[in-house]
Amino acid sequence: MSSTISGQSLAQTLAKSLPAYWDGKSCISELQQADYNWRQMEWIGWWFEFRAMKVLRAHGAKVGPTFGSVTFDCALNGIWDFKSHPQKHPDSSYAYLNDEEAVDNCLNSHKHIGWIIAVGQAVYDETGDFKLWHDQLKGAESDYVREGRVLGRTSRRRKSAFQLTELVWVEFRSSEALEVAVRDGVLCRGLQAGQRNSDGNTRRPKYGFSYSRLRRYTCTSNSSIAAGSVSI
Repeated sequence: MSSTISGQSLAQTLAKSLPAYWDGKSCISELQQADYNWRQMEWIGWWFEFRAMKVLRAHGAKVGPTFGSVTFDCALNGIWDFKSHPQKHPDSSYAYLNDEEAVDNCLNSHKHIGWIIAVGQAVYDETGDFKLWHDQLKGAESDYVREGRVLGRTSRRRKSAFQLTELVWVEFRSSEALEVAVRDGVLCRGLQAGQRNSDGNTRRPKYGFSYSRLRRYTCTSNSSIAAGSVSI
């Protein structure tokens, strides 16, 4: 499997193995049984990561390298990370990727970085029942949640389900190729800079990927950049 087509091959493999509809309670229960990040509010991304690696280990996948506090999800014919992108409208902006410094260091060390992004429509918890169920499952509140109540911080609306529509893949094999993507607006820098995690720590700036520009994306002449999608 050459690096220019590996993203497409991985996406096709996952598309055959993943359900189209992800029920939040079922997914979180599966994560809890595996003791894998089941307390996290953004369960869609964690469940995708968990199930993707479960599928790809049969093809020789291992956990990817670590740079700083970031461990990339998958090493299989390159270095990969799995992300999710619930779209609110067709031109929904950037999908969050990884810490900029970790991505740059990975690309310099391994001459490859790629993402498989689960794109679809989120079903939101309009009644609050899903949040209540998850809160009761988690038990004791974190210090960040208690602080938020005191400060009057608004709690984000929860996603109770996810309808997967396609798997998007994008990969780079040189720093120069990544810079071209930034210049063309396919990637951006600085996402989430200055925001806080659920534990209260400040978030480091991340790269973002513009899903809406995928069809306008042109690979470089040496095929160092590749991108595409697989419909579900």
